[in-house]
Amino acid sequence: MKPIKIASVGVAVMLGACVGTDIEVTSPFVPAQAAYVNQRGAASVRGQAFMRQLGGGVVTCAGEKVRLIPATAYARERMTKLYGNPQGGRINVYQGTSGKNLPPAYFKYMRLATCDAQGNFEFNGVANGSYYLVTRIVWMVPGSYFAEGGSVAKLITVKGGRSQRVILN
Repeated sequence: MKPIKIASVGVAVMLGACVGTDIEVTSPFVPAQAAYVNQRGAASVRGQAFMRQLGGGVVTCAGEKVRLIPATAYARERMTKLYGNPQGGRINVYQGTSGKNLPPAYFKYMRLATCDAQGNFEFNGVANGSYYLVTRIVWMVPGSYFAEGGSVAKLITVKGGRSQRVILN
């Protein structure tokens, strides 16, 4: 009977991780505060996202979306609750959110890029302002049914149309 209980617990953990937790944000999402993300600017934001495994191997965000999210009051509260810090941070694959309470307009006010095989990403024509860069870095270990890795986020500020390079890890 023990193997069945262990398997049941493993399935419950996997299902729970897929669902994610709900985050309650009290700040309203105000589209006008996020509108600058859709303005054409002079800056480029380039970067690379990766995580180092316990054995020393490096895994990139290859094929994953990178989000450039305006750092509105709503986004700052959400990121602080999710990552434990208004500057962003790192969470493991089981600490994700369900997205249940996200306002539909939130997705209209962000830009997306895709990581290449080396984990590089690029946003061109970025307007001045503060943004969160967010992506997932997830991998499987042979012989395991559970994903490893997680998500990373970092608060950046574009000033004076100056381009920048960012490392997410």
